[in-house]
Amino acid sequence: MELPSEIKAAALELVKAMKQDSTIRLYLSAKEAVENDPEASALESRLLELYEDLIQRQSRGEELSEEHIRAFNALRYQVRFHPLIARRENALAQIKPYLAQIAEEISDSLGIDYTILADAQCRGCS
Repeated sequence: MELPSEIKAAALELVKAMKQDSTIRLYLSAKEAVENDPEASALESRLLELYEDLIQRQSRGEELSEEHIRAFNALRYQVRFHPLIARRENALAQIKPYLAQIAEEISDSLGIDYTILADAQCRGCS
């Protein structure tokens, strides 16, 4: 679906304005730090892989051993308390209310729930 040029221009202005916000900049900086840190990004990748493996095993009806659960919880703990990841997650928690407010304002302007519209559009992207 091609968006009208006015909507594209407004969206670009919104992105530009958001990038000027100090809270958003802190989050983007923290996100970049995690992405550029081999240890942090490897930890998150391992956690995601292990999580997906355990979910697949459960969906096949396999019973997860205590060892598997302990390994997952230990890795999740490492991820949660890694300094860079924790900083990113804290920064994300700080911007969520701001992003919700922006989504609400967009919804009011459009006269439709923007989050539902965006979700439907994104589902068509993959």
